Amino acid sequence: MSCKSFFLILLFPFFGNAQSSLSDIFLRLDFSSAEQLIELSEGKTNNINRFTELKGTQIAAATSVLLARENFFSAVFKEHLELFYNNSYIQKDIFGLTQTRTLLPHIKALLSEIKKRSVDKRVLATLSAFFPSDAKISGTIPVYFVAMGNENATAFVRRVVWKDGTPIFVGHDEGETIIVVNLAKIVQYNAKTEIHFIETLSTLAHECFHALFSMYQQNSPQWKTAREHSTPTSVLTELVQNEGIAYYISLQQQLGGETPPTQWFTETTQALQTLQKILDELSSPNLTSARARELIMNANLSGSFQKNYGATAGLRMAYEIDTKLGRKVLTETIKNGTEDFFEKYLEVAKQYGLPEIKI
Repeated sequence: MSCKSFFLILLFPFFGNAQSSLSDIFLRLDFSSAEQLIELSEGKTNNINRFTELKGTQIAAATSVLLARENFFSAVFKEHLELFYNNSYIQKDIFGLTQTRTLLPHIKALLSEIKKRSVDKRVLATLSAFFPSDAKISGTIPVYFVAMGNENATAFVRRVVWKDGTPIFVGHDEGETIIVVNLAKIVQYNAKTEIHFIETLSTLAHECFHALFSMYQQNSPQWKTAREHSTPTSVLTELVQNEGIAYYISLQQQLGGETPPTQWFTETTQALQTLQKILDELSSPNLTSARARELIMNANLSGSFQKNYGATAGLRMAYEIDTKLGRKVLTETIKNGTEDFFEKYLEVAKQYGLPEIKI
């Protein structure tokens, strides 16, 4: 599929039987957190407790604390919300509430636009091209639209179980898969609402890929076997594939059929070189668990395209596989696993003189 075709499908998808592999997937859109924060900002309600009890709010707040590498205390979150409600200065605003207040008109306009248009069907129609035709994925994925959160995350996927109304974050094979989209981050650059809407589609497609990939892995004996003996290296390489393909989906929308600029190739080449260095370090007998955790977190949570070496390297790998070997080969790596993803990239790298990545 060409980049132009992808762009057209994202904006004007065909809602027929083309998405056979995802025909049993549904997105449940929840706008309550964004709506109630808007009402707090405008003084239409002062019920902070009700806002903090919303599922989308709880997940966004807890994840913000994680990304800020702080300890979470619900009392601190409520204090920040009180300051937000009273239009007061918030010191060390790890929940991004100041940005919400500043961008409120744009957030409201985007929220209204999302409600009018079939974002769920558009996104699923787009993603059907990236999964094997025989993929057996079914279920409903909650999508929480919020208007607050850490500055380093526009959207994310988590797996949670709910205990007494509170989310507990769990591993790959537990709980339910959920998506959170922060509208305040999407509108942070002062563009037209239509541009914000397209960015929302791109962002949601990215995160939906993660969610669907996770669900696919749960039902795959091959992926289950691969995860039985998890190591820091296997965790990182899976992240590279997962984030790489997801970012490639976003890149196609952004390109509109054009080749990436020279700077993109320079930065992704640097990321590939960094990835190899990190893989070498992860294989060291002197590696500590704390250092391994730091390296893996930095792979996609460092706050910039250049520093997120794992995601950026994976993006370049997915790009090269798709453009040199074809969409079918890229899709097969989802079925065959991380080793196949790295092997296919290595095949391209040797043929075209790109940085080689060896696990």
